[in-house]
Amino acid sequence: MRASLVIVNYNTANDLRKCLASIDEALAEVETVVVDNGSSDGSREMVNGEFPWARLVDNPGNPGYASACNRGIGATVQPYIFILNSDVEFTGDGLGDLIDYLDVNPDVGALGPMVLNSDGSIQMSCRRFPSMLENIVHGFLGDVWPGNPFTRRYQMKDVCRDEIREVDWISGAAMLLRREAAESVGGFDEAYFMYVEDVDICWRLREAGYRVIYDPDMRLVHHIGRTSSQQSMRMLYQHHRSMYIFFRKRYTGTRGWLLLPPVVLGLAGRIALTLLVRGVRGLRRGKDGHRWNQA
Repeated sequence: MRASLVIVNYNTANDLRKCLASIDEALAEVETVVVDNGSSDGSREMVNGEFPWARLVDNPGNPGYASACNRGIGATVQPYIFILNSDVEFTGDGLGDLIDYLDVNPDVGALGPMVLNSDGSIQMSCRRFPSMLENIVHGFLGDVWPGNPFTRRYQMKDVCRDEIREVDWISGAAMLLRREAAESVGGFDEAYFMYVEDVDICWRLREAGYRVIYDPDMRLVHHIGRTSSQQSMRMLYQHHRSMYIFFRKRYTGTRGWLLLPPVVLGLAGRIALTLLVRGVRGLRRGKDGHRWNQA
């Protein structure tokens, strides 16, 4: 196969082990590169000791997901690069089908497989670019009212996930890139530490004339949030910082400056709301535990 697997890891040795172990014989000949962002949990030693066929690339100091993706792209030479989270597991073959699709569709710059949650349900791994109104409603109500029409449209819950289709963007947890396309837009923007870098590169690919495709011919399981849960407060900040960066890139000129104050207030309000919801849920769990201990 004319592809390289690039797996990004930061202190997720157990998940990384499962990811590498899930690479079966059908993928055994595919070049596999693990980019490690300065892990301190024995990840590097585990890769070298248990999976010597996987090449380890150090990216010291944890400079972020986008940086690790670029290191992986730079460390490989195949025409296609499959960017993967370390908490992804392969469930079978299908990469060859995706590569065949890219071979006969040279205008496709990025392609995403069907991604499943740990319980087997479909993860919303391909989405639309949201309008400003959809951003606001989804940002404030998406967690407490996930079925609202704005969130449903943004997450493409209104479309069949069993068909190949063109989409606005696909999740960076499992993103097959055409090297030529990725390099033509400068790779991933390293201004993003984590989150939204996948939205950004798909945006730039589409601006450059490439298409972004969702293809369910391959399925993966993504045990979402393993890395980000390690430092939840820091990741909450980084998530909103990334949204701000993308806003500044997408909305320029007078329109951008006019929208800037309400966007900044909205992001600050969303952080406050998220902390409030987390606090309430924590109190509820504490009370439930107290009742259980008293029973």
